[in-house]
Amino acid sequence: MSISVVIITNNEERNLPRTLEQLRWCDDVIVVDSYSQDRTLEIAHAFQCRVV
Repeated sequence: MSISVVIITNNEERNLPRTLEQLRWCDDVIVVDSYSQDRTLEIAHAFQCRVV
């Protein structure tokens, strides 16, 4: 069985690294972004998340 997590974001560069670090055990992390204006997408890609 695989585990997937979906995170909805908007300008979460401050909190996202800590959250994604805690989710490294998950098989799949999907970040659904709401037009962030900060480094949220860059961080999500660095953690190899799927970004929508």
